[in-house]
Amino acid sequence: MGNPEGFIYRNTEDERAYERTDLVLEEAHNRAVKVLENYKIKPENLSGVYSEEEIAGDNYEVRRLKEKFGEQPSKNYAELLEAVIFEHGELSEWFGPGADLIKTSDFDDIKNGVDMVVGFKQGKDNFSNLALGVDVTFGSKILSQKLEKIKKRIDKGKLGEIKYFDSELQKKVGPLELPQVVIGVEVETLREVGLLWMNRRNKELANHPIQAVILEETKRQLEAFKKYAESQGKNDIAVIYTKDLAIIRRIIANKKDITLGKLVKDRVFLGIKDELDKLFSVS
Repeated sequence: MGNPEGFIYRNTEDERAYERTDLVLEEAHNRAVKVLENYKIKPENLSGVYSEEEIAGDNYEVRRLKEKFGEQPSKNYAELLEAVIFEHGELSEWFGPGADLIKTSDFDDIKNGVDMVVGFKQGKDNFSNLALGVDVTFGSKILSQKLEKIKKRIDKGKLGEIKYFDSELQKKVGPLELPQVVIGVEVETLREVGLLWMNRRNKELANHPIQAVILEETKRQLEAFKKYAESQGKNDIAVIYTKDLAIIRRIIANKKDITLGKLVKDRVFLGIKDELDKLFSVS
């Protein structure tokens, strides 16, 4: 991602005088889109990996699917959450120091359900990557569908995948297989966080419990996926889940002063827990 401070506004007396008291979703979403668009992977930049015809075909498929499904209100909330995570994942080290956050292409967002990738630095030049699907919803149906897809991939001995990976920091381009999780919060939680973001309250966001929610959701899924993969004899991918799980546990341990607080009752947080119990219970 580079230097996040390059696109985060500074708090000034003038800005404080015009601080918002309520989140205007359209305004916040417009800012989020600009942030994400600026850092989104462009398939055209991988012309040395894929042919122009293949890239054009994927771009056509993206346009077709966008026209088919149209604009969905929940997507606006999800993109707002993505932008906040994208900025503060690095600026406030929500994923620990040295994390490399990468905004995926529209193709990988729509076709592979991967909104962003977090690269955890392991040593001087090594990274362990984790795919994030971001969700903001009231119901459990969408969560269930996303987790069911992950389960089916585990049954086949496969991890998540993205086609267009491009990280200057990691010096890596092309297709990538990696563990995938679903993270999210309910709308009320996001509106609170979104308002802080729009008011450039970076210090409050640096210590906000939403990062504890994201890390805990990730930990619980990796634990469930690891156990399920082992139960199905998929030991190759179970080893990878174990590796990423150790990384997440270490980050949580280093953030012991930042707790879930009231977000322990967040409905998406609880929904993920319930769906994991239903889909991945191992006797």
